[in-house]
Amino acid sequence: MPNLDTKKQVAEFYEDFQSRGKYDYFYGDEKRKNLYIQLIGKSNKILEVGCRSGNLTQFYHEGNEVVGIDVDRNALIEFEKRLSLKSHWVDVDSEDLPFDSGSFDIVVFSEVMEHLRFPQKALAEISRVLRKDGRLIGSVPNAFRLRNRWKFICGQPFETDPSHLRSYSAFTLRQELGNYFSQIAIHPISGHLIGGGSTGIPVFPFLPFVIRNLFALDLVFEGNI
Repeated sequence: MPNLDTKKQVAEFYEDFQSRGKYDYFYGDEKRKNLYIQLIGKSNKILEVGCRSGNLTQFYHEGNEVVGIDVDRNALIEFEKRLSLKSHWVDVDSEDLPFDSGSFDIVVFSEVMEHLRFPQKALAEISRVLRKDGRLIGSVPNAFRLRNRWKFICGQPFETDPSHLRSYSAFTLRQELGNYFSQIAIHPISGHLIGGGSTGIPVFPFLPFVIRNLFALDLVFEGNI
């Protein structure tokens, strides 16, 4: 049985941290958003793990049956109010998912793994609730992109988010997912080759994987049961 006091402590940490202007923040850009929409499609029963206040969900929920879970209770209130969808208060680090095996076509797992103490436990539960032909779709920050490597060489911190407990490269991400999923595809996306903002040179999707992997801000992934 999970420790309720620990769950409340985790919830309170995120509720305090995310209250500083984070509830309406969508991590990523149009390319990342559009890739999620393309991968998810329509007419699917979907569980979003770490749904927050629906910042990503708002772009794909129409035409799908969606339920969300999160450890942040305030975010879940906003999620239900904003999208009129069902949600559950769950800490995936310490609790089993409150769903029968084989319940979902897709699990969306966006920007969550880097926050977890026990990602293998979460992945095991996700694989359980997915149908036999189900898919996991998610993303993590590309922690070892060239800009971060240069910061490390210069003795500067490249990770400033206190809620990030893990760092992933494309290689370590594939290893983490490989215990429960097959046909894993990783899509380095967003970020800039040079500069930033509207004047920078973006990471174009037609570039070779090795180049995108060096510069991309994010790693979007998918895997099959």
